[in-house]
Amino acid sequence: MNVMTYIIKTDALCKQYKETTALNHVSLHIPKGSIYGLIGNNGAGKTTLMRILSELQTQTSGTVLKPKNLKIGTIIESPALYPTLSARGNLEYQLKITGYSGKERKKRSARLLSLVHLKDSRKLVMNYSLGMKQRLALAMALVEMPDFLILDEPLNGLDPEGIKDIRNVILELNHKFDVTILISSHILGELQKVATDYGFLKNGKLIREFSSSDIADEDLETFYFKNILS
Repeated sequence: MNVMTYIIKTDALCKQYKETTALNHVSLHIPKGSIYGLIGNNGAGKTTLMRILSELQTQTSGTVLKPKNLKIGTIIESPALYPTLSARGNLEYQLKITGYSGKERKKRSARLLSLVHLKDSRKLVMNYSLGMKQRLALAMALVEMPDFLILDEPLNGLDPEGIKDIRNVILELNHKFDVTILISSHILGELQKVATDYGFLKNGKLIREFSSSDIADEDLETFYFKNILS
Protein backbone atom coordinates (compact mmCIF):
# COMPACT_ATOMS: atom_id res chain seq x y z
CA MET A 1 0.00 0.00 0.00
CA ASN A 2 1.42 3.41 -1.04
CA VAL A 3 1.39 6.07 1.65
CA MET A 4 1.02 9.59 0.26
CA THR A 5 3.83 11.94 1.31
CA TYR A 6 2.85 15.59 1.57
CA ILE A 7 5.41 18.39 1.32
CA ILE A 8 3.05 20.78 3.09
CA LYS A 9 -0.37 20.51 4.74
CA THR A 10 -2.70 22.87 6.54
CA ASP A 11 -5.10 22.00 9.33
CA ALA A 12 -8.24 24.13 9.80
CA LEU A 13 -6.47 27.27 8.57
CA CYS A 14 -8.42 30.50 9.15
CA LYS A 15 -7.70 34.12 8.28
CA GLN A 16 -9.95 36.91 9.50
CA TYR A 17 -9.76 40.59 8.46
CA LYS A 18 -12.12 42.45 10.81
CA GLU A 19 -15.55 41.45 9.46
CA THR A 20 -14.20 39.48 6.47
CA THR A 21 -13.33 35.78 6.59
CA ALA A 22 -10.65 35.24 3.93
CA LEU A 23 -9.97 31.59 4.84
CA ASN A 24 -12.43 29.36 6.66
CA HIS A 25 -10.98 26.13 8.14
CA VAL A 26 -8.90 25.21 5.08
CA SER A 27 -7.21 21.80 5.32
CA LEU A 28 -4.98 21.53 2.23
CA HIS A 29 -2.74 18.59 1.24
CA ILE A 30 0.03 19.13 -1.33
CA PRO A 31 1.78 15.89 -2.37
CA LYS A 32 5.57 15.95 -2.59
CA GLY A 33 6.67 16.12 -6.24
CA SER A 34 3.30 17.38 -7.46
CA ILE A 35 2.19 20.42 -9.44
CA TYR A 36 -0.83 21.52 -7.42
CA GLY A 37 -3.34 23.77 -9.16
CA LEU A 38 -5.22 26.12 -6.83
CA ILE A 39 -8.46 27.28 -8.44
CA GLY A 40 -11.08 29.78 -7.38
CA ASN A 41 -12.80 33.01 -8.35
CA ASN A 42 -11.45 36.43 -7.37
CA GLY A 43 -11.74 36.85 -3.62
CA ALA A 44 -11.83 33.08 -2.97
CA GLY A 45 -8.74 33.31 -0.73
CA LYS A 46 -6.05 31.96 -3.06
CA THR A 47 -3.51 34.76 -2.58
CA THR A 48 -4.12 34.89 1.18
CA LEU A 49 -3.48 31.14 1.41
CA MET A 50 -0.31 31.44 -0.67
CA ARG A 51 0.97 34.32 1.44
CA ILE A 52 0.47 32.29 4.62
CA LEU A 53 2.24 29.26 3.11
CA SER A 54 5.09 31.60 2.07
CA GLU A 55 5.32 32.98 5.63
CA LEU A 56 4.58 36.49 4.30
CA GLN A 57 1.45 36.58 6.44
CA THR A 58 0.21 34.82 9.57
CA GLN A 59 -3.03 32.95 10.00
CA THR A 60 -5.65 33.86 12.59
CA SER A 61 -5.91 30.22 13.65
CA GLY A 62 -5.08 26.75 12.38
CA THR A 63 -1.75 25.13 11.55
CA VAL A 64 0.68 24.87 8.63
CA LEU A 65 2.51 21.52 8.75
CA LYS A 66 5.80 21.30 6.82
CA PRO A 67 9.38 20.06 7.20
CA LYS A 68 11.50 22.29 9.44
CA ASN A 69 14.08 23.23 6.78
CA LEU A 70 11.76 23.39 3.77
CA LYS A 71 13.10 25.91 1.23
CA ILE A 72 10.29 27.95 -0.34
CA GLY A 73 10.46 30.19 -3.43
CA THR A 74 7.60 32.54 -4.30
CA ILE A 75 6.15 34.79 -6.96
CA ILE A 76 3.11 36.44 -5.40
CA GLU A 77 1.41 39.47 -6.96
CA SER A 78 3.87 41.75 -8.82
CA PRO A 79 7.43 40.35 -8.82
CA ALA A 80 9.96 42.62 -7.09
CA LEU A 81 12.45 43.49 -9.85
CA TYR A 82 14.86 46.41 -10.20
CA PRO A 83 13.93 48.08 -13.54
CA THR A 84 17.26 49.92 -13.96
CA LEU A 85 19.29 46.72 -13.67
CA SER A 86 19.67 43.93 -16.22
CA ALA A 87 18.42 40.40 -15.56
CA ARG A 88 21.95 39.41 -14.63
CA GLY A 89 22.25 42.47 -12.39
CA ASN A 90 19.00 41.62 -10.59
CA LEU A 91 20.11 38.06 -10.00
CA GLU A 92 23.64 38.95 -8.90
CA TYR A 93 22.28 41.50 -6.43
CA GLN A 94 19.89 38.92 -4.99
CA LEU A 95 22.72 36.37 -4.78
CA LYS A 96 24.96 38.95 -3.09
CA ILE A 97 22.50 39.66 -0.28
CA THR A 98 21.97 35.90 0.06
CA GLY A 99 25.70 35.55 0.76
CA TYR A 100 27.30 34.26 -2.45
CA SER A 101 30.84 35.32 -3.44
CA GLY A 102 31.51 37.31 -6.64
CA LYS A 103 32.70 34.30 -8.66
CA GLU A 104 29.86 32.12 -7.43
CA ARG A 105 27.31 34.88 -8.21
CA LYS A 106 28.36 35.01 -11.87
CA LYS A 107 28.29 31.24 -12.20
CA ARG A 108 24.94 30.81 -10.47
CA SER A 109 23.21 33.72 -12.26
CA ALA A 110 24.29 32.28 -15.63
CA ARG A 111 22.88 28.90 -14.64
CA LEU A 112 19.56 30.40 -13.52
CA LEU A 113 19.18 32.47 -16.69
CA SER A 114 19.81 29.35 -18.74
CA LEU A 115 17.30 27.39 -16.66
CA VAL A 116 14.48 29.86 -17.39
CA HIS A 117 15.64 30.30 -21.02
CA LEU A 118 16.08 34.05 -20.65
CA LYS A 119 18.19 35.70 -23.32
CA ASP A 120 19.14 39.40 -23.49
CA SER A 121 20.44 39.12 -19.94
CA ARG A 122 22.25 42.48 -20.26
CA LYS A 123 19.16 44.40 -21.38
CA LEU A 124 17.59 46.61 -18.69
CA VAL A 125 14.49 45.09 -17.09
CA MET A 126 12.49 48.28 -17.82
CA ASN A 127 12.71 47.29 -21.50
CA TYR A 128 11.53 43.70 -20.96
CA SER A 129 8.23 42.25 -22.14
CA LEU A 130 5.88 40.86 -19.48
CA GLY A 131 6.90 37.31 -20.43
CA MET A 132 10.59 38.12 -19.94
CA LYS A 133 9.84 39.72 -16.56
CA GLN A 134 7.95 36.60 -15.50
CA ARG A 135 10.88 34.39 -16.47
CA LEU A 136 13.26 36.63 -14.54
CA ALA A 137 10.91 36.54 -11.54
CA LEU A 138 11.04 32.74 -11.74
CA ALA A 139 14.84 32.83 -11.79
CA MET A 140 14.80 35.14 -8.73
CA ALA A 141 12.51 32.69 -6.91
CA LEU A 142 14.98 29.89 -7.71
CA VAL A 143 18.08 31.61 -6.29
CA GLU A 144 18.35 29.06 -3.48
CA MET A 145 16.73 26.24 -5.52
CA PRO A 146 13.63 25.72 -3.38
CA ASP A 147 11.97 22.43 -2.59
CA PHE A 148 8.58 24.13 -2.91
CA LEU A 149 7.69 26.90 -5.36
CA ILE A 150 4.57 29.08 -5.03
CA LEU A 151 3.34 30.86 -8.18
CA ASP A 152 0.36 33.21 -7.96
CA GLU A 153 -1.14 33.76 -11.44
CA PRO A 154 2.19 33.46 -13.33
CA LEU A 155 0.39 33.38 -16.71
CA ASN A 156 -1.53 36.64 -16.19
CA GLY A 157 -1.25 38.99 -19.17
CA LEU A 158 1.08 36.75 -21.19
CA ASP A 159 0.68 36.15 -24.91
CA PRO A 160 0.49 32.52 -26.20
CA GLU A 161 4.26 32.31 -26.69
CA GLY A 162 4.91 33.64 -23.17
CA ILE A 163 2.42 31.16 -21.69
CA LYS A 164 4.12 28.28 -23.49
CA ASP A 165 7.56 29.40 -22.26
CA ILE A 166 6.45 29.60 -18.61
CA ARG A 167 4.62 26.28 -18.90
CA ASN A 168 7.79 24.58 -20.19
CA VAL A 169 9.90 26.06 -17.37
CA ILE A 170 7.36 24.87 -14.77
CA LEU A 171 7.40 21.33 -16.19
CA GLU A 172 11.20 21.28 -16.36
CA LEU A 173 11.54 22.42 -12.74
CA ASN A 174 9.13 19.73 -11.61
CA HIS A 175 10.39 16.84 -13.75
CA LYS A 176 14.12 17.54 -13.82
CA PHE A 177 14.73 19.18 -10.43
CA ASP A 178 11.90 17.59 -8.40
CA VAL A 179 10.50 20.96 -7.30
CA THR A 180 6.96 20.72 -5.90
CA ILE A 181 4.90 23.61 -7.29
CA LEU A 182 1.72 25.33 -6.10
CA ILE A 183 0.22 27.41 -8.89
CA SER A 184 -2.95 29.47 -9.17
CA SER A 185 -4.41 30.44 -12.53
CA HIS A 186 -7.70 31.47 -14.10
CA ILE A 187 -6.58 29.86 -17.38
CA LEU A 188 -7.92 26.40 -16.60
CA GLY A 189 -7.00 24.88 -19.97
CA GLU A 190 -3.35 25.77 -19.38
CA LEU A 191 -3.44 24.61 -15.77
CA GLN A 192 -4.71 21.22 -16.91
CA LYS A 193 -1.60 20.83 -19.12
CA VAL A 194 0.73 20.92 -16.10
CA ALA A 195 -1.11 20.12 -12.85
CA THR A 196 -1.16 16.68 -11.23
CA ASP A 197 -3.38 17.67 -8.29
CA TYR A 198 -5.96 20.36 -7.61
CA GLY A 199 -7.88 22.21 -4.92
CA PHE A 200 -11.05 24.28 -5.40
CA LEU A 201 -11.50 27.32 -3.16
CA LYS A 202 -14.80 29.17 -2.86
CA ASN A 203 -15.50 32.04 -0.45
CA GLY A 204 -12.52 31.04 1.70
CA LYS A 205 -13.50 27.37 1.95
CA LEU A 206 -11.74 24.42 0.33
CA ILE A 207 -14.57 22.75 -1.58
CA ARG A 208 -12.67 19.77 -2.94
CA GLU A 209 -9.22 18.27 -3.55
CA PHE A 210 -8.57 15.75 -6.32
CA SER A 211 -5.92 14.46 -8.72
CA SER A 212 -5.75 14.72 -12.51
CA SER A 213 -6.81 11.05 -12.76
CA ASP A 214 -10.16 11.96 -11.17
CA ILE A 215 -11.01 14.19 -14.13
CA ALA A 216 -10.51 11.34 -16.63
CA ASP A 217 -11.30 12.69 -20.11
CA GLU A 218 -13.31 15.66 -18.90
CA ASP A 219 -11.88 19.14 -19.36
CA LEU A 220 -10.98 21.00 -16.17
CA GLU A 221 -13.30 23.94 -16.82
CA THR A 222 -16.37 21.69 -17.10
CA PHE A 223 -15.28 19.73 -14.01
CA TYR A 224 -14.73 22.97 -12.08
CA PHE A 225 -18.15 24.45 -12.79
CA LYS A 226 -19.88 21.14 -12.11
CA ASN A 227 -18.27 20.97 -8.65
CA ILE A 228 -18.06 24.63 -7.64
CA LEU A 229 -21.68 25.38 -8.53
CA SER A 230 -23.18 22.16 -7.18
